[in-house]
Amino acid sequence: MKNVYHYLAALLALLTTVSTPLQAQTSPATMPKALLWEVSGKGLKQPSYLFGTIHAICPESFILTDAVKQKLAQTERLSLEVDMDAPNFMVELQQATVLPDSLKLRGYFSDEEYNLLHGYFKNTMGLNLDQLDRMKPFMLHSMLLSQLTECQAISYEESLMKLAQQQGKEVIGLETVGEQLSAIDQMPANVQVSMLTKMIRNMDDARKTYQNMVKLYLQQDLAGLDALSREEYNDEDYHVYEQAFLVNRNKRWIPVMEREARIQPTFFAVGAGHLTGQDGLLELLRKRGYTVLPVQ
Repeated sequence: MKNVYHYLAALLALLTTVSTPLQAQTSPATMPKALLWEVSGKGLKQPSYLFGTIHAICPESFILTDAVKQKLAQTERLSLEVDMDAPNFMVELQQATVLPDSLKLRGYFSDEEYNLLHGYFKNTMGLNLDQLDRMKPFMLHSMLLSQLTECQAISYEESLMKLAQQQGKEVIGLETVGEQLSAIDQMPANVQVSMLTKMIRNMDDARKTYQNMVKLYLQQDLAGLDALSREEYNDEDYHVYEQAFLVNRNKRWIPVMEREARIQPTFFAVGAGHLTGQDGLLELLRKRGYTVLPVQ
């Protein structure tokens, strides 16, 4: 069971990058190819930086550019979506993923859906779903991470956190793990079930889409990611997911980012899916009066 929570910790922001349709505000021809952005102006004494990550990537594809390392070194601290190094991180994670006493995981699925899930998890992972009957439906997505990447994935967050710690920098979070997972609770149970069963029924396509997204990510092509996401995900389930897990959180993060950037120059690292669109962090920061420019 302990491994389940470690998988979920790695998965949380991956979902905002891979499973959510992005809303680009500019066309692919005009949007700069950049994952790292400088945030300045509006009284900031020194710039802060915003970096879009992908939270699960195979080691052979992982690249941490010199520009990212340099800008992290120029700031005073690192801010992730959540402080994964906090002493109570795993405790909060476990508490937030358990169903109320009156509910069971199996009750969310029809017999056909449950048999589909049970067969897949049994055949691919040797796991009996009855062992997870107190877990929320979205927890099952965490167990599919290795199936999606087909490797022992690593994350940019962990790598950045280790680098920041080596430099003696403080690591903070834009929200608590409870706040992050509460976004999942805002999604209707039928949407969670639908997303999960669709993924299992179309796992080969999901793997191909993930591989294409990794390729675009490494090309720093946010507009390309947007186009691929909108092509792959165009049903109502993902509109609900986007609002709960992306848009609402972006709006909640902006005042936190403003406060932290005023205190000290900060290197913010969040899932790349949070950056683009009218409700993305880049545009929201511009609307607040900041100058936001790509770092090449």
